[in-house]
Amino acid sequence: MNQPPSTSRRDLLRALGFGAGALAIGGPSILTGCADDSASSSSATTSTTTASTAPPSTVAPTPFDPSKPYWVQGNFRGVTTEETVTELEVIGSIPPELSGLFVRNGSNATTDDSLHWFLGDGMIHGVRIESGKASWYRNRYVATPLREAGKDLLSFGGVPGKENNQSNVAVIHHAGKLLTTGEVGWPFQLDPTDLSTVGSWDFGGALGATMTAHPKVDPVTGKMHFFGYEFLDPKVSIYSVAADGAMETSSVLAVDQATMMHDFAITDQDAIFWFGPVVFGTNPENLYPEVPFTWDPTGTSRVGIMPLGGTADQMRFVDIPQCFVFHGLNAHRDGDDIVVYVHRLEEAFGKRGDLVDAFLTEWRIDTAGPELTFSEKRLYDRPLDLPTHDRRLTGRPSRHGWCATTTADDEHGFELLGVCHVDLQTGAEDNWDPGANLRAGEGFFVPADPSADGATHEGEGWVLTYIWDRTTDRSSLGIFDALDVAKGPVAEVALPVRVPFGFHGYWVDDSVL
Repeated sequence: MNQPPSTSRRDLLRALGFGAGALAIGGPSILTGCADDSASSSSATTSTTTASTAPPSTVAPTPFDPSKPYWVQGNFRGVTTEETVTELEVIGSIPPELSGLFVRNGSNATTDDSLHWFLGDGMIHGVRIESGKASWYRNRYVATPLREAGKDLLSFGGVPGKENNQSNVAVIHHAGKLLTTGEVGWPFQLDPTDLSTVGSWDFGGALGATMTAHPKVDPVTGKMHFFGYEFLDPKVSIYSVAADGAMETSSVLAVDQATMMHDFAITDQDAIFWFGPVVFGTNPENLYPEVPFTWDPTGTSRVGIMPLGGTADQMRFVDIPQCFVFHGLNAHRDGDDIVVYVHRLEEAFGKRGDLVDAFLTEWRIDTAGPELTFSEKRLYDRPLDLPTHDRRLTGRPSRHGWCATTTADDEHGFELLGVCHVDLQTGAEDNWDPGANLRAGEGFFVPADPSADGATHEGEGWVLTYIWDRTTDRSSLGIFDALDVAKGPVAEVALPVRVPFGFHGYWVDDSVL
């Protein structure tokens, strides 16, 4: 096993000039780089087993230690082995229309030295479902050059971008390729048969230095739209890729300073970007003072609108009340108005925790006049984030969304909690509360019939998410009726391993595998 660098990342941050205080040159591109030292080792134990039907033994949960950050404890802490488990036990009945591969990406940091939940090597957790059975579970590191060299970003050298990233945030399938994405850098292609890493993918040489985590696929055209930003060079690159995977358009937007831009939204006509005051640097007054991202209390927030598939010089801006948004749920046109559903935070990477106080909010941008006008309203009082929607309606009017709930207490600290279905038309919510010992992550909506019209069959399907049981320290893949999540999973795939909390998943149907 490769030994971690002798110089700590904190020393390297200081040596590079990224000491206390927010830095205007900063953007959180470093998010993909400061890996957990142990988790960055290129060597990993891999085992293959057949699942046992014996009930798991109970374990005594490790008490939460308030002197340590939440991301090195409980179900945030990474796992140290790669597993292949076959012939998995199913509790209940898997819906017969579900046949494909569920995969989820996440940051797998395994030691107390990790600077943040966001800063570990990418690890994929996948379950293959066929003919009502779960044939295998696998977890595999994304084999980036950083991971293979046993290095973190700063000791590896170079600016985050291209292959110099950890690809630890999301997964998407487009044009026949299963791709992992990170906050910056190129995506990496996976082999869906075993989750091994094929290599980086730069769209035939057409991609610049970076692609961010949340591309959007237009369900009508099949085109994939995305952007990328850099933390040393204040610019945003904007791309459109044809349904066959060929790059169609690319343009560059110059910005005053690099800031964290994790997600964006599209309508059938527009691309919508949000810019908030999270910059690169550390601040001793922050809740987590050594995390290399920080809230700039003097910074501004704004929204940018441009034609979908257009160029950056067509961008129009409107200033909005100071806030930060990691994730959007969906967006659509309503005449001259653009309606965007976002999970709005008053602050991030500052004196408060992250994700705990994200509230689902409706933004409305009037595009009719010479100047854009903006209004917003909070839709739900329950903190919600990590959303999913019916992707047949991406960029179109939609009624249903599914989000992760969160919790924080003295006994367990901050945790992801349950699954909440929101009805944007009526304002109702349908919430699965897992109780004291179960915890779920982000869900992913899978339509019962992918070929059915989303406008008339929206929400008819299933929400898939990993569920952790603290009493056994094992996980399962939960399958929920998307329109009745409160009753709990209709089926679970029992796993003889723990799946840590992670970020974003994807369902790859057999029809495109």
